[in-house]
Amino acid sequence: MSSIIAYFTLGNGIYSMTKAAIEKFCDALRLEMKKFGVQVCIIQPGNYARSTKIQPPLSAEEIWSELSEEEKAVYSKEYVQERADFFNSILSEGSTNGNEVVDAMVDALTSPAPKARYMVAKLKEKALVLVCALFPTAVMDSVLSYALSKVKLA
Repeated sequence: MSSIIAYFTLGNGIYSMTKAAIEKFCDALRLEMKKFGVQVCIIQPGNYARSTKIQPPLSAEEIWSELSEEEKAVYSKEYVQERADFFNSILSEGSTNGNEVVDAMVDALTSPAPKARYMVAKLKEKALVLVCALFPTAVMDSVLSYALSKVKLA
């Protein structure tokens, strides 16, 4: 189980990194297992946060209260508020139809010719993945940096 977040990060570096690692591990495993007739499939869900509750929304105050004094010296309360609003907005836009992901998993397990990758995402999420793959890194860094935050650090 991977995620479209394997292709880009929006301030969730550790999660994104683990999903990218899963992608590469499965690519290597798929090639290695092919000679044994074993098929390896990757499920790449988009934003299903509302159906899985994998990441509950957090208020800026909850986040701020968990920061160390050293972290508070680096990040302003305004910055934490802006980031909390940004991520909570993304979470609230997530699909509530988790059956789409389950259907992809069932197809991967039962199809005589399963796909190597099942991207289960909204059209705009699929478009973002495509754009990330096609555009130069410098362009995507600029776009994603702009999307992340306009608030400066403390």
